[in-house]
Amino acid sequence: MNSPIPVRAEQVAVSPNPSIRRAVLWFTLVLAGITGVVMAPLWLTGASPDAFNAVVPVMSWAPALAAVAAWFASGRRVPFTQWAALRPFRTGRTLRTAGLMLAVFVAVPAVTTTTALAVGIVAWQPTPEAFGLLPLVLPYALLAMLMTTGEEIGWRGALQTALTPLGPWKASIVIALAWSLWHLPLTLGFASGGGLSMREVVATSINLVIAGCILSGARLLSGSMWSAAWAHALINTTLVFAASNLVTPSTELGTGAYWALQVINWTVLAAVALVCVALAGRSSSPTDQRDRGTARATSAACSRAFES
Repeated sequence: MNSPIPVRAEQVAVSPNPSIRRAVLWFTLVLAGITGVVMAPLWLTGASPDAFNAVVPVMSWAPALAAVAAWFASGRRVPFTQWAALRPFRTGRTLRTAGLMLAVFVAVPAVTTTTALAVGIVAWQPTPEAFGLLPLVLPYALLAMLMTTGEEIGWRGALQTALTPLGPWKASIVIALAWSLWHLPLTLGFASGGGLSMREVVATSINLVIAGCILSGARLLSGSMWSAAWAHALINTTLVFAASNLVTPSTELGTGAYWALQVINWTVLAAVALVCVALAGRSSSPTDQRDRGTARATSAACSRAFES
């Protein structure tokens, strides 16, 4: 039996050991199983895009269920709320990060749209309902957290904690790549029914990788999964609103214009991701150092649980 000696941050290895890999494996296998059970019938029956869209709320909570399963498998030595970064909830840091994410995801579509208009890739053509919808964007974002919270409990909550020994950059990139890959059965399902083109599937996959790094940055800056859930909800509302209601729809763009627009979007998002993760990694306040130590200690405690 392992000795219940507290683990200090500096005692934790800086590379993932077999026990951490086992925790990640549990998360991955359970999530893949849930995804397969939900998505396979739709694929086998040639379901419509509406059917794939109907399972989105269910799939949004699959990562949280996978995280719970991995936590049970670890012996529950660490409180789940700590492992998944639901707590501690430091109001000041969380609200500051939430405010930063709001500013970011107002600025990103503004910069992207302005640049695309300036170079003539798109035209300014707001839909009749655009300005009526504008005041509803933030309320929709709050409502969207009912789904994004389920995803972030798993991805930027439990998995970000488990991969803490990799460091902020490697952990964020690994999670973002896995998160994008996890979306493929859904986006390809939409494409199979004509709801998306293959170029949109490719563009969405790249968007998810870059956006995933921003979400990890939000989690690391605040020490809380809640900031990532809020940022995720903003992505699903502010970016979608601007692209769907203010300018030429991307579906109407030619190949060259379409990919030029994506490059602008990726460049702006990548700049934000670099700043967010760099700030999180370089933060040196005592509170931030303590939070990183807590995350490493939590990851180490999970490792010991698997070894017992």
